[in-house]
Amino acid sequence: MKKRILIIVLLICIITFTSCRNDNRSNERTKLVFEYQSGHIDEEFESEIESKFNVDIIMKNNNSMYPGFRLKQELSHGMGPDFIVGEYINSMEDTVLSNYLYDLGGEEFVNNYYLSTIETLTKSNGGLYFLPGPCYVYGIVYDKTMFKKLNLELPYNYSSFVELINKINSMNLVGYEPISHTDSTLEEVKVKAFVPTLKWSDMFQIIFNSLNYNALKGIDNTIWLNNYQNGNESMVGHMEEAANRYLKLFSDGVLSLDMWDIKAPYRSSKLYSYHTSLMTIECQQGYEYNIEANKDDLSNMHEMGMMPFYTSDERDSGYLYAIPRSYFCATKAAMNDNNKREALLEILNYLSTTDGQKLLINGEDYFGFLKGNTCLDSDFYSDVIDTIKEGRIIKNFYYENNNSKAVENYLHSSTKDLVLGNISVNEWLTGADKARDNCVRPEVEEVYGICKDNMNSLQTAYLIGKSYLYSFDADIAFVPVSVNYGTTACLYTGNITDKVIKDANTQNSYYSKVVDGDLNFVIVTLTGSQLLEYARKSSNNGLAAFAGIDMTVKLIDDYSIEYLSLKINNEELDLNKTYRVVTLKGLISTDNVIEEYEGYKFYDIFKQFIINGLNGVVEAPKELIFIK
Repeated sequence: MKKRILIIVLLICIITFTSCRNDNRSNERTKLVFEYQSGHIDEEFESEIESKFNVDIIMKNNNSMYPGFRLKQELSHGMGPDFIVGEYINSMEDTVLSNYLYDLGGEEFVNNYYLSTIETLTKSNGGLYFLPGPCYVYGIVYDKTMFKKLNLELPYNYSSFVELINKINSMNLVGYEPISHTDSTLEEVKVKAFVPTLKWSDMFQIIFNSLNYNALKGIDNTIWLNNYQNGNESMVGHMEEAANRYLKLFSDGVLSLDMWDIKAPYRSSKLYSYHTSLMTIECQQGYEYNIEANKDDLSNMHEMGMMPFYTSDERDSGYLYAIPRSYFCATKAAMNDNNKREALLEILNYLSTTDGQKLLINGEDYFGFLKGNTCLDSDFYSDVIDTIKEGRIIKNFYYENNNSKAVENYLHSSTKDLVLGNISVNEWLTGADKARDNCVRPEVEEVYGICKDNMNSLQTAYLIGKSYLYSFDADIAFVPVSVNYGTTACLYTGNITDKVIKDANTQNSYYSKVVDGDLNFVIVTLTGSQLLEYARKSSNNGLAAFAGIDMTVKLIDDYSIEYLSLKINNEELDLNKTYRVVTLKGLISTDNVIEEYEGYKFYDIFKQFIINGLNGVVEAPKELIFIK
């Protein structure tokens, strides 16, 4: 009896299938499951929302390598959250969005956002399924000090921007910068007007979509893009104007192929440290980068400012380019529940205000898509205030629906051939279509087995533990249910494929988010009491699976469990007896380690267990019993 009491005291915890909590909750408050990505919400998010709207939030961290895949699995099996905050929402398939997410288009708080932003988020069926949180905003950062010294005027359209670049370059200004990264000796160089980096496709994407935006903006282009992402349109016949405008950037001297060899730190040091360029492409953190670059010699620091991208010679053609840190939405299932609906609409409305948006970013300066944004009130932003107030902001977008950047990568890597005339505009656009087709074509994955049951995280962790016992000689496998050292995944009915196996990945914080990274295992000797204590320390309030032990747990309510019985070899776990326990290195004190196994991959261990240990048939572990 004492053993049972100790087990219950040590391991009472609160969970939703993938999360743990340990606080007293009032049954009068509406329970809402919030799924989020680490780093995309403020640490006060939960307490702020709970206190402001009198709700009971269960936080659920989607730490998958494929967060969109995990969410799709959850939603399609009726085990999805009520509310979602994540970067990946923007790249989910249209059919998933329309089938499972609530259409926000008719809600009044949508009017808080700039129309240009709403247009880019609206799907071809007219649905608006998510809204943007705070973002990084990109523009052209320039050296205000040098502009004043040289009596340079800011451009007001694309042609004047080109004239400015040519004027600065013709001045033959001289500066000094290190010969190389390894040699600090300064050499004389010509000061250049505009030095962005185009080494990576991310910056290509910003340049192509912003400086060509006049050919890409508007609801008609948004509808075309949605159809293109789904494989139902072609760049040929639609994107020629944008392609020719892109080529014009090279003939006008705005871009050059040598920018493909410039690394981001070199681009930044030329502007902030050595003043050997006067302009580059940078986000709002350019202000902080400037201070950091000159912290040891403030006398070297120049004043910096931001100007917009000038997309054409039309009036008000200056735009900023913004990349949301996250998006947020509610599920259809939750909105069909009247109690949840009322609370969720209040929360959605709040997150569509300046104060609410602060909860969607973790302690950083931010820019938002809300009308009347007053966040950017320093001199650094003085030249883009009108751009912001008038809503001339481009929300970033991709040309395929899975965030793979396959089209952007192709367009970026083949630019040299386009500029040199090795391929035509038609061939360039046709190649982009082929890259897109390879993305939207249904992925054929090898099937290693079939899962016959929907499993919560504790059941999934137990099954993972059984795979450890299949590979290592131990009595018990210890798998916490947690973000850092365990799993928060679930398994669902259907085929077991590569993505399913990788999504279930048991993670060590040293190898977080590295699906194919090596994991190090240890065999340790622990008493039953020590095992329970390590479970309490290494996962949220002790929620862990002990494969090799018959576990009986009681469901107190939808979110709470008690571990009633832990039996090994038909006997209650002996708190004083020593057992061989296999687990990830780092979870257990090195004093208890008796064997170490390095360089193992979770994917290989779990896959072989499914194929050979279970003969391809995956079922909820019978050793883990739930009692209501």
